[in-house]
Amino acid sequence: EPNYIEGILEGGTLEGEDGPGGEGGGGEGSESDPMYDQAVAIVLQHRRASISLVQRHLRIGYNRAARLLEQMEMSGVVSSMSTNGNRDILVPARTE
Repeated sequence: EPNYIEGILEGGTLEGEDGPGGEGGGGEGSESDPMYDQAVAIVLQHRRASISLVQRHLRIGYNRAARLLEQMEMSGVVSSMSTNGNRDILVPARTE
């Protein structure tokens, strides 16, 4: 007779696996990266959402910049990537 772990069948997480304080995939709405606010400010200032732009301005690697843009997508700041690789800015421009 199989011995199933009920938490897995119900969609829960095991201890040490993407739990509180764990790395994991970040989860929805998780802006845990300390550079997230800076990255959002750069994208909004330039009205262009690209990994290379964030990389250059924050002097970070590709993976971290890509993760920041994915977090912005989950938060509704930018759109998902279109077929040509561009992302639209979903937040209206500031009028100051």
